Amino acid sequence: MNDITKAGYEYVAQPCRNFNILGHTTITDPWDGREKYVLSNFALGAIGTVVFIDVVTGDGESFVIPKGNGAWGIVNWHDEKLVIGTCVDQAYLHVFDLKTRHWAEPLPSIGESYFWQLTIGSDDKVYGGTYPGCSLMQYDPATHTLVNLGRVSDNAKNLYTRPVHGEAPGYIIVNFGFDTNGLKAYHIDSGTFLPFGTPGATVREINEKFICTEDTDVVAFYDPKSLLPIEDNGYTEQLRPKAIVLPNGQKNPFIPLKNNRLAGFRGQDYFIIDAPPSKPDYENPLVIELNPIPVEAPETEVFALAPDNRGHIWGASGFGQTIFRFNPTSGEYWNSSSVCNHGGEVYGMVFVGERLFMTAYVGGDHIVYDPNQPWDQLNNVNPKTLQSVGPDLIRPHGRSVRGPDGGIWTGWWAKYGIYGGGLSRVDPETLKVDSWYDPIPEQAISGLAADDNYIYFTTNGHANGLVARRDICCHLAIWKPGSGLIHTEKLPQGDELDSGLCAINGRVALSVGRQIRIYDTDTRKFVQEIPISEECEWIIKLDDRKVGAFCGTTLYEIDLLTGKSSVLSELPGKIRAATITDAGDIYFSVQTTLYVLKHSV
Repeated sequence: MNDITKAGYEYVAQPCRNFNILGHTTITDPWDGREKYVLSNFALGAIGTVVFIDVVTGDGESFVIPKGNGAWGIVNWHDEKLVIGTCVDQAYLHVFDLKTRHWAEPLPSIGESYFWQLTIGSDDKVYGGTYPGCSLMQYDPATHTLVNLGRVSDNAKNLYTRPVHGEAPGYIIVNFGFDTNGLKAYHIDSGTFLPFGTPGATVREINEKFICTEDTDVVAFYDPKSLLPIEDNGYTEQLRPKAIVLPNGQKNPFIPLKNNRLAGFRGQDYFIIDAPPSKPDYENPLVIELNPIPVEAPETEVFALAPDNRGHIWGASGFGQTIFRFNPTSGEYWNSSSVCNHGGEVYGMVFVGERLFMTAYVGGDHIVYDPNQPWDQLNNVNPKTLQSVGPDLIRPHGRSVRGPDGGIWTGWWAKYGIYGGGLSRVDPETLKVDSWYDPIPEQAISGLAADDNYIYFTTNGHANGLVARRDICCHLAIWKPGSGLIHTEKLPQGDELDSGLCAINGRVALSVGRQIRIYDTDTRKFVQEIPISEECEWIIKLDDRKVGAFCGTTLYEIDLLTGKSSVLSELPGKIRAATITDAGDIYFSVQTTLYVLKHSV
C-alpha cells in the first residue's frame, strides 16, 4: 500500500444539506398580519431553524434559533410568541417574540437531553415532556421561567414523556414509556400526577365533550373534567381526521388553516390544500402538489459514507432521511428528497454495480436506488423500499456490508422498549429480503463486518428507549451464509463493544474500550490487544492486512498480522463516518464537514 500523507487531512466540503421538520404550527403573523405555516427544523450537527411560509404567496423566511439542533416541540402562544423545545445534548426552551423578531434568553432543562412535543394548558402556561428524566416541564410566558414538575412515571426504566396534551381543563395528559407504557394526568391546581387510562393506551383526541384514548384498535372515552370513563354515545363517529392520504396510499398528518384549508409536510416538501368535503373523503387518496420548502436548507451532519464506481462520494444525513452525492473533482454536490416513507436516517450504504442499497431507521427499511433512473420515491419506484424488518427490528446500528455470498447484510437493534437485535440479507439480484431475529438472545447488533468466508458481528446491551444493560457479556459472533451462526466468543462482563469492527482474511479487529483486539478465526482465539488513546469510533480496511482505526482525534494504522500500530494522522474531531475509495483516499466526516486523507504517490 502506498503511504498516506502524514501531513494529515484536508478539508473537502459541507455537502450534506437538508431539512428535518419535526414540528409545525400556524400563526397570524403580527409582523404583517398574514397567515403563516411554521415549521420547526432540526439540523443535526448544526443549529436548528424555524421556517415561516406565507400560505398564500408561498414566500419563506428562516430564523436561526439561539442554540441547539432544534426539535419536535413548537407552540403558538396567542400569535405573540413561539415556544420551541430542542435536543439532543441539552434540552433548551426558546421563545421567539413575533412582534420584535427577537429571541429571549434560552432556558435549559437541567439534566434533560430532549424536549419532545409541547402543549398549552388551561392555565395558559406551556408544558412539555423530556428525555431521559421522564419529566413534565412547565414554562410561564409571563415570567419567562421554566420549572421541572417531576417524574411522570415511578418506573426508573421509563425515560420518555411524550406526547403531552393540554386541552382538558385543569389537567395535562401525559404519555410515558418505554419499559412500561401508559398515561398520567397532571392536576394543575394541586400539582399532583394522577393515574389515568389503561396501560399501553395513547391519546387520540381531546375536546370539550370527551377524551378519547386508543390501544391498537380499541378506543375508550373519558369525561374531560372528571377524567371518569363515559359511554361512547356516538363519539367514535365524531372523531376528527388526523391525516390525509397521499396518492401512494401513505397517510400524512396535517394541521388546519383558515378558510377550510389544511397544511402539512413530507420530508423536504410541504403542501397546502383545501380540506376534503366530507369525513369519508379523508380515507381516499388526494391529488396533492408537494412544494419544496422555500428557504435554503442548512448544512447537516454526515452520518454515512460510501464511494461509487464513478469517483463520487455518497453519504447520508444524520437525521432527515436524505442522501447526498459529492463530486471530488468539481466540488459539486446534490441532495435528495426523502428516500422512504418513514422518518429517521440511513445507516447502511453499499453499492452493487450502479445501484445503491440502503438500510434505514426508524421503519427497519431496506431501500434500493438507481442514480441513472428518474427520482420517484412517492410511488415507490426509485428509490424503492423493499421488505421491511420492522416493527420487530428498526435501527440498523451495525450498518451494512457486502457478504461473501454477494448479499447485502445488515445488523439491527430491536424496536423501542425491547432488548434484542437481528440480521437481514438483501439479494441484490432478486431483491428478496431474509432476516434472523435475536441470534444472540436479547442483545443488539453493535457492529458488522465480512471477509471472503464469513459475516462477523458484535453485540451489546443497548436498546431503543431503554437504559443500556451493563450486566451482560457482549459477544463476537461468526455467521456463515447459508448455515447460520457457527461460533461465538463471549467477552468478560464489563468489556463493552460498539460499532468498531473490521475483518480481513480471517483476522478480525474489534474495539473494546481503549483497546483494539485482534481475533484469529482459524485458531478461534484473540491473538493481540493493542492499546489506543481513546475509544474507537470506526474501523476501515486499508489493504489486505491493515486497518485504519478512528479513535477520538487520532487515526491509527494497525497491521492485523503483526499487531504493529502507528499514528496515521491526527483528526479534527471525533468522526461520524468513514470510507475508502479504490484509489486509497480515505474520506471521513466530523459533524457537517467532509475531510479526506489522500494517497501520496
